[in-house]
Amino acid sequence: MTLLGIPIEFIDAFGLGVYLLLGMLHFDLWWHRRERRSHLWLACAGVGALLVDATGMMLRPLAASPPALLVYINLTGVAIATFALVNLVASLGSGSVPRPVRALQYLLLALPVFAVPAGLQPLTVILFVGSGVLLIYASVVALRAGRYGDLESQTIARGLLALIACLVTDLAMELQLVPKVSGVPVLGFTILFLASTRALNARFQREYRELVALRSELEARVEDRTRELERLALKFELSSRTDELTGLPNRRGFLDAAQIELARARRSGRPLSIVMADIDHFKHVNDRFGHAGGDIVLRSVASVLRASIRTEDLAARWGGEEFILLFPETDQAGASQASEKIRLAIAACNIPVEGAPTFVTASFGIAAHEPGRSLDSTIGNADRALYRAKEEGRDKVVVLEPSD
Repeated sequence: MTLLGIPIEFIDAFGLGVYLLLGMLHFDLWWHRRERRSHLWLACAGVGALLVDATGMMLRPLAASPPALLVYINLTGVAIATFALVNLVASLGSGSVPRPVRALQYLLLALPVFAVPAGLQPLTVILFVGSGVLLIYASVVALRAGRYGDLESQTIARGLLALIACLVTDLAMELQLVPKVSGVPVLGFTILFLASTRALNARFQREYRELVALRSELEARVEDRTRELERLALKFELSSRTDELTGLPNRRGFLDAAQIELARARRSGRPLSIVMADIDHFKHVNDRFGHAGGDIVLRSVASVLRASIRTEDLAARWGGEEFILLFPETDQAGASQASEKIRLAIAACNIPVEGAPTFVTASFGIAAHEPGRSLDSTIGNADRALYRAKEEGRDKVVVLEPSD
């Protein structure tokens, strides 16, 4: 009797086709994905099953006196298939095989050499028993991995159990315990190979999805890190242009902004004025209250400057107790009026230093920017006007006339 009434020749041919096709497929997959040795072991298992099926077809009509070479190839195919299936299961996990199991694998590979000669039939029995033990071991390992969430190992475990069930059924038929049905081992190997192929494909798809997710996560982290670095770079750039004590632009920040305003004034033809301001007798403040008290005064004066100018105006700390102001679209009369307002605000500002009310004054020098002059030249004129304000008694606003 044959499986499902199909002639045994067709079943053997079907098995040969399945083993050859899947063997070539998984060998090609391993060749292009060298790090995935699972495909190599499944291809080797296909080779072993192919040898068993092909030699079985040739040995069937020669059962009375089988050629030693065919028997040797047949038993070697059994050993190869078993060896490969154990390594297939191991490759899905840690990749390691215990030493006793590894020793049994090599023993089974060597047994066909000694089992073929006449009189050594018990060695053949040992080979089949050992192969059964290895298949059971592989099934247990795969089931255990599946129990801990490895779905691919669970799928292969089901295929191995189906193969073991078919081989046990075939053995029972050989012992005439159940009716003889040909082709059962081919069915078992076919189920195993299809299940293993599905499992390896699922493993590849899962790892690919995990890799894509990991790549997306890494790209997101890199993007976040890049934004953080850009933020820090911007913060560093701003800090390099900002006076740390007062929060006003420093000299570099002022010069960069002034060049932009100067170019705009040059295009529009509108006036632009620069004012130099200096806190009067600031050394006395430091001598009386120390540098900490002087810092309080500097911050307070900076706050007055910031609150007294327009949005389009610019106030910066030039250095020490000196400040500089830029008034776009403002002639020297307008700058003088704005400076006077600031002077009065500073003089009226009650600055608490060490709990004591403290008042300071400031002197101002104004220079209108003249076409054709450089920014440095206009700043120099404003500085000369400031020097004159100090010479004339401080706490006043002096405008540098063009004739000066």
